[in-house]
Amino acid sequence: MKHKNHTAAPSNTDVDMNPMLDIVFILLIFFIVTASFQKAHVLDLDRPNKANVALSQTLTPQFSIDQRNRIFLNQKQVDPDAIAVNIARLAAQGEITSISLKAHAMSEHNTLVTVLNAIKSQTDAPVALGS
Repeated sequence: MKHKNHTAAPSNTDVDMNPMLDIVFILLIFFIVTASFQKAHVLDLDRPNKANVALSQTLTPQFSIDQRNRIFLNQKQVDPDAIAVNIARLAAQGEITSISLKAHAMSEHNTLVTVLNAIKSQTDAPVALGS
């Protein structure tokens, strides 16, 4: 068997990129021409005048229950049935941001639950419990 080594003659091949550039520019021009340019829509906002904005008063009512199960709102004794009414009255005066509730260690659990239920029936403000 004879092995013939064929040596290929070096060829000078060049790649012509001009047609590729022509296609790229044609596509670029096509997309620019067919694109639709629209002005962005702006939403009109009705901003209130700063002079007309009234800051609402923030309130933090403080409830306390003593050892004889008496309920106090800001150091004034209130009836358990009038707690919801008092919270509604305070909410009409300003925004209730939080409510403080302190119960004596010897007070009954039922009184605490009654006060919490009355508060939550009128407002969603957080209640801080203390003793």
